Amino acid sequence: MTHKIINAISSRNVPCWGSRKKYIAVHYLGVAGQAHDLASDGCGAHFYIYWNGTIYQRCSLDAVPWAVGTAGYYTQKHPEARNSNTISIEMCCKCDGNAASAEDKRWYFTKETQEACAWLVAKLRHEQGIPSTNVLRHYDIVNKTCPAPYVHNNGYKTSWTWTTFKQRAEEYFSAEQKRELKPGMKVKLTQDIALRDSVSTKPQQAGYVKYTQLSASAKKKCRRLSGNKAKLKKGGVVEIKKAVTAWDGSIWVQIKSGWLPAVVKGKYRVKAVL
Repeated sequence: MTHKIINAISSRNVPCWGSRKKYIAVHYLGVAGQAHDLASDGCGAHFYIYWNGTIYQRCSLDAVPWAVGTAGYYTQKHPEARNSNTISIEMCCKCDGNAASAEDKRWYFTKETQEACAWLVAKLRHEQGIPSTNVLRHYDIVNKTCPAPYVHNNGYKTSWTWTTFKQRAEEYFSAEQKRELKPGMKVKLTQDIALRDSVSTKPQQAGYVKYTQLSASAKKKCRRLSGNKAKLKKGGVVEIKKAVTAWDGSIWVQIKSGWLPAVVKGKYRVKAVL
């Protein structure tokens, strides 16, 4: 399952720039309704998700909206997560009780909102290299009851618990990591991989691509090893031209500058760029 992100990016009301994008914080809007804008004082989030699962991106990921700070009122709980290194996602919510109080136990999310948020969290983790342990509730950063349904954790109506949300986000993450590798797909290397000139066969190992034979642009993505071997750097993005399964079950992909053993002994060395 994939979800569409509607581009609503604007620099208007963005108070600061230069996010280091190390954490992801999940919020609830705090009112029973739907919106996707920053307040005039810069408070808000990078993404907003409506009841039907529609995702709006309000800020570029380099923006630093005021989202997880203490505001001079709340107590800092997390030792490191701050506005300056956190991507924030607001989930639009509903309430059957007192919508003026975060302590009311009848706040809830729709299933569509939660599915879209879990998918978005997985996508951001893939793209930014953020571990699951760095996916937090606003409540985990400061002592604010946000997102209320995942702080009360009572599974009211269609709301999941925080544990269920994290599990669902992990399912999306794992599914994307193991997507079928095919021509035209762009992938990011999760480790350095030596460039080979062909696919290894049972009787013969593939040779190495020579660094000095690469184009100037290809060299920028590689390290030069002893013996003039070329090794693609971790984090580089390449486009697959062809994918084949070798004799030992490993999956090799052909890119513009050579071949890469992309999956070895079941371990993926690349991840899809969503």
